[in-house]
Amino acid sequence: MDTFWEYFSVLAPSVGLGLIFWLVMRSLFRADSGERNARAELEEREAEEWARLRAERGSLDGAGGTAGETTADDAGDGRGAAPTTAS
Repeated sequence: MDTFWEYFSVLAPSVGLGLIFWLVMRSLFRADSGERNARAELEEREAEEWARLRAERGSLDGAGGTAGETTADDAGDGRGAAPTTAS
């Protein structure tokens, strides 16, 4: 029985550190996965909102634009065209 405790005392710290490392890595991967899922949901909601606003603006404009036409709002970050100054 003495040899068991000798082996245990030698192996326990390594096994303990391995377990701690595994728990930390598992929590990091789960947090990353949760963050990616939340980001995907946010981007999907933003895309739906953009499509809804685009459809409302198109119905207010009448016929809308031609196929393949891009405006400053479409091509940029949604803030519209940059203001120009007269020289």
